[in-house]
Amino acid sequence: MSIARRITELYEAKLNAVLDRAADPGELVDYSYVQLQELLAEVRRGAAEVAASRKRAQSREAGLRQTAGRLAEQAEQAVQAGREDLARQALTRRAAIVAQASRLREQQDALRAEEQKISDAGRRLAEKIEAFGLRKEAIKAAYTAARAQASIAEAFAGMSGDVADADTAACRAEDEQADLQARARGLDEAPTSPLSDEQLQAQLDQISIRAEVDEELARLSERLAAGDAQGHRAVPHTADLRIEAWAPTREACLAEAVRGLVDSFAAVAGVRPRRTAERRFIAGSDADLLAAVIDEVIYRLDADGEIPAAVDVRPAPDGGVVLAMQLVGVGEAEITGASPKGASLHGLRCGPGPSGRWSCGITIDV
Repeated sequence: MSIARRITELYEAKLNAVLDRAADPGELVDYSYVQLQELLAEVRRGAAEVAASRKRAQSREAGLRQTAGRLAEQAEQAVQAGREDLARQALTRRAAIVAQASRLREQQDALRAEEQKISDAGRRLAEKIEAFGLRKEAIKAAYTAARAQASIAEAFAGMSGDVADADTAACRAEDEQADLQARARGLDEAPTSPLSDEQLQAQLDQISIRAEVDEELARLSERLAAGDAQGHRAVPHTADLRIEAWAPTREACLAEAVRGLVDSFAAVAGVRPRRTAERRFIAGSDADLLAAVIDEVIYRLDADGEIPAAVDVRPAPDGGVVLAMQLVGVGEAEITGASPKGASLHGLRCGPGPSGRWSCGITIDV
């Protein structure tokens, strides 16, 4: 059973219980408001479960893709050593891991769609609760006034023997009660999907990031039009870093992105490289190639304590790229900023523009 359906059934059960037990319309609106607040809390807990599942799948996929990259490198080394049997085993295992990573990507897409539905519906629920909270006090006051009018009319009727006014007031009170109950039943239009505070903040962050990306693209287009054919730029955020790069070719653009990443946290000019390393990457899209290249640089930093002092990217015959790095020890470089922790798939892009020049952008967690 989906979270949205579970929340819908919970909401219907609670509202029916309210309508069954409420004798006083004032108590009805108070109790309904409390129950709606409890429902919103249930919605947020459900949304947190969906978000946690998606993050676990994303983390697992990243680990699998790193493992697949290492297996590809090991297979190439085995072929160079004349051990084609080991290379075949490594490539077979890599193919299985890549297939598993693709399934995890599909699972993330499904969870992300569920999160979007939860976000939209939860926002409507929160707005409904806020509006109901503003109206309930006015509703209670109107009912109390009607009940007082009925009491006064009955008192006058006992004195004069004329009960017409009392009957009219009683009818008005009954109409008010029926109207309040009808309004309470109208709350069944509440949405079927939840929204948590975290998801609402994530949506607002996405809007901000999209606006920043649009502004950066505009600035990038101006630089390209002015003749700045190749380069990179780092745009800092509160907890992450945005790397933008541009160049005439895809390979040169990827190399600029790596240089931009290194420049964001270390100064390596003039440091003599200790060794050279190469990695070949194959991906389903140019954006995935960008993520793979950046992940490799971060992996080298975390696992081996090495930073590329010079980098070159060249095309591979299979449509991928070969990343060549001249590496220096992290202790030999001047550290100027926070070390990168990982690459985010949000806002990831890499491709040519209308003029044929390439540009790419990636967000780095620091």
